[in-house]
Order: sequence, then C-alpha cells, then structure tokens
Amino acid sequence: MDYLLVILSTVAVIFGGKAFWDWRKNRTPQLDLEELEEERATYLQENFDKATADFNYLEKAREEISDRELSAQLTRMQRVAKKLLAHLEKNPDRIPLAYKFIDYYQDRAVKIVRQYKELEETELSTDRVRDLKARMKMTLSALDDAYADQFEHVLNDQIISADAELKVMEQQLDAEGIKRKTIDIGEVDEYGNVRIDTDLLDQPLGGIERRNIPLPTRRRKRYYEDEDDLQTFPEEERPEIIQRKLIQSALAIFLGSLGAHKFYQGKTWQGVLYLLFFWTTLPTWIGFAEGIRYLFMPVEDFYEQYMKKDRDKKNGRNRRRD
Repeated sequence: MDYLLVILSTVAVIFGGKAFWDWRKNRTPQLDLEELEEERATYLQENFDKATADFNYLEKAREEISDRELSAQLTRMQRVAKKLLAHLEKNPDRIPLAYKFIDYYQDRAVKIVRQYKELEETELSTDRVRDLKARMKMTLSALDDAYADQFEHVLNDQIISADAELKVMEQQLDAEGIKRKTIDIGEVDEYGNVRIDTDLLDQPLGGIERRNIPLPTRRRKRYYEDEDDLQTFPEEERPEIIQRKLIQSALAIFLGSLGAHKFYQGKTWQGVLYLLFFWTTLPTWIGFAEGIRYLFMPVEDFYEQYMKKDRDKKNGRNRRRD
C-alpha cells in the first residue's frame, strides 16, 4: 500500500509539474492599467493578449517543427519578440505604437507557420510543395529586420529623448572648452557596438593607435554577427544534449538525495552539501523537483543553462593550445 501511494504521488507530481510548466509558459501577463480609463485599458489588454497568444503559438511551433533551419529562424524572431513584449508589458501606453508588429508581422508569421506545419503533415514532396515551403522560409527570414524596425519605432520617443540630452551635454562641453575625442580601440560586437579594451583606458589618448573599424551594413548583423548565433546550439549535438538532459533528470529524481546530479554537472561542492544533509530528506525533494524541471525543459534552454558554458570554455582552451 505504501509503495502504491509513493507511485501515485510521483505520477501526480510529474503531471502536476508539467501542467504548471505549460501554464507558466503560456500564461498572459496582466498589465498594470488601473490608472487608465476602462475602454482604453480594455483595448490595450486585448492587443497585448493577442500579441502574447501569437508569441506562445510560435514558441510551441518552434519546438515541434522538424525543419531545423526554420526552427532556427523562429528562434531568432522569438528573441526579438520576447524583448519587445517585455518592454510593452512594462510600458503598456506604448502598445499602440507596436500595432504593425501585433496586427501584421507576427500575425502573418503565425499564419505562415501554421500553413507550413499543415504542409509538413501531408508529407508531400512535390516540386510545387518544396518551392512553396522554400518561399515561406524566405519570407519569414525577412521578419528579423521587420521586428527590429518595430522595436525601434516603439522606442522612438526614448531614443529622441536620449539624443536630445546628449546634444545638450555636448553643447555644454563645447561651451566650457572641453574637447571631445572619439577613438575606436576595440572590435565590433554582435550588436554593432565597439568593444573597449579596458587595459587601454588609463593610457593617454595620444598613445592609442586609432583603428577604423567598419560597422555592419545590414541591421540583422547587429544581432547575429557570428554564424554560431544563428542557432541556439550546434544541430549535430542535439542527440548528445538530449541524452545528457535525460541522464541529469534521472539522477536528480532517483539519486537526488545523494547529490548525484550535482556531481554529474561538475558542481562538487553542491553535491557534497546534498550528501551532508540527505538524512533530512530535504535534498530528496529538492532533487526530485529539479529532475522534473530538467525533464520538461526545452532542449535549447537546457543547452544554454547547463552545456554552453562548458563548450565555450573547452573551445577557449583549444584556441589557446593552437
């Protein structure tokens, strides 16, 4: 009877954890609209709900689509959309400025992806179907710039304000006879910004060699300068990532009280703490909860949190060796 209760409790926790994860992922945040008129507050909330629902659909489709090239494209789009929605949640008065993103770009993206999935389900591979799917992917690939343009449009007032303050400061410096000098002493990062070498900051300006660095010509390169950024992880490593994800989850669920999953991650001190306090049963429940989280975590998120740093360190050591 005791074993039956344990099994039932385990099943309930697993399904409950999955339901909570799905709810948390697909929930629509409620905007802070108390100070606005009811009609305007309703309008803003409805538009934000639509944008969030479309975002959640594309997020789910990104994980389900078998075409990895399209999945990578959706990942890029979702990064920009997520930041834009987070900004709108904090600044609901700017939602009308994003009308084209909400009612056109993201709305059309949902329709194209839905049609693409329907074509995939037919498993047809005629020339006409292949051509249509290729055109769909080409159209979606142009939305990176469209999303970025809309985000910039939403931030227009903020950009103008910052520009005006900067001009006032520049005029003040000029009036006081303080010269302003611009020297590029670093490489351009993935956002188009110049990286500054902090070792050179204390050196006199005259001792720094000026380097002219060409900025990216296309806006898309502001976000993804390196080829590695086009995907959240190397596609050839997907089986290895899934295997590690399952092993880490199993260790946490069944041997979490002994800290086995922490030792597996290379977090020795955390594993030792689990061992020291295993008699309290607290590590058991914590490990079980962590195991459920690992199990239902998207592959991309698992890679970013538990494997990317190790991979970057390994690549760095290999570069130093070379």
